[in-house]
Amino acid sequence: MRKGIELNGELIGYADLASIKDHTAELGIAIGESRLWGKGIGCHSAICMMKYGAKYAGISTFLAETHEENRRARKMLEKIGFKEVSRMGSEDYLGRKSQLIQYRLVDDRDTIK
Repeated sequence: MRKGIELNGELIGYADLASIKDHTAELGIAIGESRLWGKGIGCHSAICMMKYGAKYAGISTFLAETHEENRRARKMLEKIGFKEVSRMGSEDYLGRKSQLIQYRLVDDRDTIK
């Protein structure tokens, strides 16, 4: 399930929900241009996508994964209410081997209502 992210009528990225099963899905967010990072667009888009998934697919548990060095993504996930649940795996990120961090959010509050 993927939705485009628009700003002033221009497509700037996407939000998606993948691996949907048993009211659980993995959230993904991508904003293409670095000049738009850190402005709250990803956070707003993530919440909108989670609301959409909850309403139309009954999703109540959201998973996410990012690289340890991707501080903006980690900050965004934690701001929304995601909690770190594990550190498994690694892959190249910006030319270096990076630890992967897994997150989880169970909607038992008003995050996505």
